[in-house]
Amino acid sequence: MSDQPTLEEFAQALEELPPEFRAQLATSVTPAEEVDSVSIKFELIKFANELRKHNQGVEWETNKIKPKKIHVEDLIKDSQKLFDFIVE
Repeated sequence: MSDQPTLEEFAQALEELPPEFRAQLATSVTPAEEVDSVSIKFELIKFANELRKHNQGVEWETNKIKPKKIHVEDLIKDSQKLFDFIVE
């Protein structure tokens, strides 16, 4: 058998603790870190830009299609789609 307690044993041990210890444990748990959505969006904009550049390179190599300018509005739309997908 394993030396580690099972989840049920752990839950039972927690329930057997005195109330003041349970309260202390509850207050010592730190909340999850807040998500910095601005830096995530900047990274997604960089990713969308690199992806568009890559796709343009592939189009040039395969079909000899001259690359078009990458507009900021298009990058924002692409990165917003990715952000919405991630936080969905």
